[in-house]
Amino acid sequence: MKRAYSPETSPEHELKKGIPLNGQRPALLSLNVPVSPPRKRSSIKWAKDGDGGDTIPLDASQPNTSSSLAAIEAGQVEVTDHLSTISERLKECVRPLPKHPIPRLPIKDWIELYKRNEHPEGRHFVIHQHDHPIAGPHYDLRLQFSETSSVSWSVMYGMPGDPNSQRLNRNATETRIHCLWNHLIETASQQTGSLIIWDTGEYEILPYQMDPSGPETDDSRSEMSEGSQVSPEEPMSDSAKLRQAFQNRKIRLRLHGTRLPKDYTITLRMDKTTDFARPIREGRKRRRRHPSRPTVPQAPSTSDSESPSPPPGKEELRGRHADADDTHNADIEIQRNNAYPGSSNTIGSIHQRRWFLSLDRESSGFEPTMINQSEGLKERGKKRTWTPKPTGGFEPFYVHGPEAERSVVTARLARDVLDDEAVEEFVPRRGWRPVMH
Repeated sequence: MKRAYSPETSPEHELKKGIPLNGQRPALLSLNVPVSPPRKRSSIKWAKDGDGGDTIPLDASQPNTSSSLAAIEAGQVEVTDHLSTISERLKECVRPLPKHPIPRLPIKDWIELYKRNEHPEGRHFVIHQHDHPIAGPHYDLRLQFSETSSVSWSVMYGMPGDPNSQRLNRNATETRIHCLWNHLIETASQQTGSLIIWDTGEYEILPYQMDPSGPETDDSRSEMSEGSQVSPEEPMSDSAKLRQAFQNRKIRLRLHGTRLPKDYTITLRMDKTTDFARPIREGRKRRRRHPSRPTVPQAPSTSDSESPSPPPGKEELRGRHADADDTHNADIEIQRNNAYPGSSNTIGSIHQRRWFLSLDRESSGFEPTMINQSEGLKERGKKRTWTPKPTGGFEPFYVHGPEAERSVVTARLARDVLDDEAVEEFVPRRGWRPVMH
């Protein structure tokens, strides 16, 4: 028997209430709709959860501020209060927690974390996951060293999380000095790719000690400089310790974050073969060729004291190339100072110096133990492995890359940020593989 028609169950009523039909998208109303004029597209926008869950309707009335946020990150828009501007945008982009819970830092706590480090001795840190179309996926570790600036390293495979990994070390390339407000950014563009906050918190500088299990090198045999010895009567802030350890090219760092486990500690040691500044590449300026202009006969002057008028279009030609010159000069200034506008390179950072980043297993709560190898191995005997201490250690973790890693602030995947910023036809670089052993 056919169900009687009811206005409350009609497709028009369900569409007005915002109820999705056919699972995900509003159904086309093929009944009771005239053929002309053409139907208008529904204003309901849909976004799928990253884990393939239910679809989530997005509020179409939200202001579209994605372009301005990308412009802020690129330095094209001047903002007086970065925290308020960026936090308001990220509040609109928060995703619900996926089926498999992940560490999450509420927006309120995230704002408070940033505010309590807005001073010269602040110790804020952030790890950004950056899916760049040319450089490929990598993880940017940024450490605050002054009230306005932070030093930065690019780590290809992210933070090491397995004390028994065969690839425990990471290459960390020194990059530009960033502004402190860059720690807040989550954005995307077709030219720079996507950027999410993989982890954030506060750091602690520990006295540098080499891992006794590591290979002996010239750096491990060398002792710390006399200037690095600090008496107990002279308390130092962690940012001051960072500046001093940076000059010694050896940093022992404990990160108190949201995603990273308790007492997670790493060491950074610079490759001395790269301890030099590279020449600035200014590039070759294009020779400007002005099109020939027809000569206009000048009227005879009626007075000897009257000066001739300037050639027409001269000021216009000067202004035409002003923006290009300013951009070129700004790029040269960034290379010369190794610092983006608004930041100060008072720590002496040099672009593209190579550092070695490694997990400090003992300080992270592990201890070496000897176990018997299995009978099936050719080399029999005992093998050393690292196991958690009775009151320390953590479960091994692995960084899986942009396809799986979510932001600790908004719970977004990289593709979610691209969607929110209306970035289309982004082509990521292929070939990145996570370290799983």
